Amino acid sequence: MATTSPGFAERYFVNDPAACPTNAEEQDQLMDFANDGGLILEEDGFSSMEYFCSFEPDLQYHWDGYQVTTHVGHCQTPGPVFMPTLFTFVMTEEAPGEIALFDSNEYTTRFYSCTD
Repeated sequence: MATTSPGFAERYFVNDPAACPTNAEEQDQLMDFANDGGLILEEDGFSSMEYFCSFEPDLQYHWDGYQVTTHVGHCQTPGPVFMPTLFTFVMTEEAPGEIALFDSNEYTTRFYSCTD
């Protein structure tokens, strides 16, 4: 499993739609967002500046119908500290471009497409 690198994927999602880059300075905007604690989701994991989660299999983006998939992986914080985790993702045709993440956290994390 590889850790993600903000700003380098063709398709990515952020947990705040207002953070989607709006100009040619895309990589710098994403790095600033991650530095401020924002999360960037790619097909093999998600990350912030000092928080990385990776999972397998890769996430497949489909909003036709109701799709629920569960992936195994881990999260890492500085130290390093590793936390084995199950990640369940939900995508629905009612919310194209949006991905809901259910994991060990109390709250659902929602990611929004910046590339659609």
